[in-house]
Amino acid sequence: MDETGGHLTRKRLLSPITALQRLSLRSMLFEHCQDGIAITDAKGFVLESNAAFTRIAGYRPDELLNKSLFCPWIANQGRTLYRAIRTSVTSTGYWQGEVPAPFMPDCMRRHSLRINTIQDELRKTVALIWTLTDETPLSEQQRELIRLAHQDPLTGLPNRRSLMSRLDRMLDRPPIDTPSAVLYVDLDGFKQVNDTLGHRAGDNLLQAVVTRINTRIRHSDMLARLGGDEFVIVLERIANEHDASVFAEQIIEQLRTPFELGDGNVIQIGASVGIALLPRERISAECLLDQADRALYTAKKAGKGAYRTAKMPAAGTVDTMAQQPEFH
Repeated sequence: MDETGGHLTRKRLLSPITALQRLSLRSMLFEHCQDGIAITDAKGFVLESNAAFTRIAGYRPDELLNKSLFCPWIANQGRTLYRAIRTSVTSTGYWQGEVPAPFMPDCMRRHSLRINTIQDELRKTVALIWTLTDETPLSEQQRELIRLAHQDPLTGLPNRRSLMSRLDRMLDRPPIDTPSAVLYVDLDGFKQVNDTLGHRAGDNLLQAVVTRINTRIRHSDMLARLGGDEFVIVLERIANEHDASVFAEQIIEQLRTPFELGDGNVIQIGASVGIALLPRERISAECLLDQADRALYTAKKAGKGAYRTAKMPAAGTVDTMAQQPEFH
């Protein structure tokens, strides 16, 4: 109560926070966070880092400033990890995984690293936020569960969960004039390979298929495995809708070429593709993927080795238009 006997309101009890105090609080939050945080430019050169990041990385603060965080992994792990990080950051806006101690290659400690992009109004990446957590106390089983939650164990590709997360983010963005597409790819004749040559040959074939498709996609695209012999390709910002059809033809033709596996087997399979173009009206990721799946089913019924495009009119109904690929 105040001196007059009235009750003090919550508004009077709270002192207003000035802009300077707010900045100070944000600085304290950044500095005292237990996770390591670094802010870099788009190329990975450190602009700012907190105490936890320098402690986990094993460097002094002055040694990290203007240092590229990509260089240690390139030097100690080869360019494979670097390419994987760059591809994911470019296509999805983030990368997450487990990495060895970046600046101490002989150390057995493990760290969970997440990289998020900061984009300007033109969607150009202007900075990266690196969040580093010491995951050494986690058991091997816990780390494996984390990995399996986002990756296909056989191919290392993003799984359905990662795919749906990517589609959700893509659909949440404001509509743009540049089209995007989802391609649902199913292998023709894969079951026969498993039945006649065994699952090991089937696994080797799936890995070879992934290698071939990866040579065709851009860094900004995504290739995911849903399970079995089903894959999904996300093409963002293609020149026009016809490009999705051309790309489907190329994938079909590429997978038609026989595969020479390491065990001496030469295997010939095929592929059918269903295409769903991103509509301007708001739909769910499940709906978009379902349209591609329905188009794939139509392609299978047509005799396999073909593609079909599911177009979604403004009325909300689906008009599946058959298209027969022409190979040159």
